[in-house]
Amino acid sequence: MNYINLMRHTSRHIYLAKSNDRLVSHCKCVKGLITFPPQMDCPWCGCGWLFTCIECRKAFTFAKGVVTDEPWEEIAQRDLRCRPGGEPAVEDVESWVGAMQELLANVIEGEEYVCFDGLIIKADPSAVRFDGWHSRHDLPYVPQTAAVSDPSVLRSILGNPEYWKSTALPDKS
Repeated sequence: MNYINLMRHTSRHIYLAKSNDRLVSHCKCVKGLITFPPQMDCPWCGCGWLFTCIECRKAFTFAKGVVTDEPWEEIAQRDLRCRPGGEPAVEDVESWVGAMQELLANVIEGEEYVCFDGLIIKADPSAVRFDGWHSRHDLPYVPQTAAVSDPSVLRSILGNPEYWKSTALPDKS
């Protein structure tokens, strides 16, 4: 078994779970593990900047790195079973695990994170500059973190279709 497969089958690993109810939080679950980011072509609706709970499928903004003993494959199956198509194929589970491990590769236990346009980023006050799944971002702050103290960021950036459309990558215009 190679190193990648060994990592996939190891039970104990760091994952993300809801950390608090700040900003937007419809999930009331105790554990609140995240799903794979459900981003569509309308990221301003929340799918581009909110996490979704694997249990209740409701949105929340902030997650923290937690250690879980639940194997990657079991988390993948729980997430994928709630999507159309019934029981997930082995290939779908493997693909989900690989993609999620890549997304969470830099997550640190106890640190707080947000999801923003396909990336998992620390919820600190630093600038964000990257090409996401939908748009090119160059902001002097993490928008979710800024929106906690300045709610206008919800309207001007996160939930604003004009922001997302004006920053869209060429193939998303």
